[in-house]
Amino acid sequence: MARRSFLGTGALAMSGLLAGGGAILSASAQAKPGDAGRAAERASPGTLGPIDFHTHMMDPDLPNLITGSLMTEHIAAWLKAMGSPDVHLEHMDRYGVGSHVVGFSNATQGISWGDAQHDLTCYRRTNDRIARDWVAAHPGRFHGAFGLPTQDVGLSVKELERAVTVLGMKVLQISSCSPDGVYFGDRRFDPLWEAVQHHGVTVFIHPHGQDNKPPFDDFALSNSVGQGVEEIKVMTSIIYNGVFDRFPNVKIVIAHGGGFLPHYYGRLDRNAVERPPTVRNISRMPSEYLKSFYYDSCVYGPEILAALIRIVGVDRVVLGSDYPVGEADGVGELRKTPALTEMDFRRIMLETPARLLGLPTS
Repeated sequence: MARRSFLGTGALAMSGLLAGGGAILSASAQAKPGDAGRAAERASPGTLGPIDFHTHMMDPDLPNLITGSLMTEHIAAWLKAMGSPDVHLEHMDRYGVGSHVVGFSNATQGISWGDAQHDLTCYRRTNDRIARDWVAAHPGRFHGAFGLPTQDVGLSVKELERAVTVLGMKVLQISSCSPDGVYFGDRRFDPLWEAVQHHGVTVFIHPHGQDNKPPFDDFALSNSVGQGVEEIKVMTSIIYNGVFDRFPNVKIVIAHGGGFLPHYYGRLDRNAVERPPTVRNISRMPSEYLKSFYYDSCVYGPEILAALIRIVGVDRVVLGSDYPVGEADGVGELRKTPALTEMDFRRIMLETPARLLGLPTS
């Protein structure tokens, strides 16, 4: 079977990430127990509390792109966390988080391992593992995000239906594009969007990264900048191809605060005026569709998050830490955001993510 090039390029990208001594990797390994428990709204273990919409697990049956000389003690620690619901639970209890939305780490394990049928077998196994070993084994603490072989829409729709109706999962996690490089605004994905809308599934888009080629090589830019570039590409594909016009009830959460696009929308609207054919598939100005997405809070800067909230509205943002490779204390980082009220914090940490999951908040 033909193995996708993402495996090789992903390993190169991770090699570039590690070249700088690991300084830009997760703050979780540097977390101190004393950092926890500062805010009164945090949950006691086992109670409904903040919902972290962006966390990762690893499937031991899928390839691990970090091997051999790429492995460090630091990396091993967060790989261990990805493989253990118990480590997730310890982290949640330490920092007062009620539950994690957990999906497999596509940036670490790739998005394809062969042809579509083989990928379906892998995704079914991973989806079953998340539903069984994470969600069912720890009631109320995990919400599973399932994956699909998106290079074959027919197979994807069938597995979506199984994940929702049999496994009870409510979140679909996809990358920024399919294994054959097609972004999700393409009309070939209309049956998938129709199924997503019909079943009330929330889609969480998390890029698998960019190739580690010039000018991204040597400086880990395939990760630090490349993720944001991928988010721009998938968001504009969805906007300009009219997905929200054809499927107005779809719910899409973009990782990492949507990357760069929410802060660079002016040129989209300029082109809408100067080049009218660019907006032939949509009914509003391009920037207006920014408020059709949801965004996680993992942007590594309170001023950046404050700007995102001013642009899209506080009701379009959900708590997301990218645990275990992102912010060690997602709630604490969120609390640093200026000019937010207690009600704003409650919306971001609890009410909006609960609504996306179909959960009550009282």
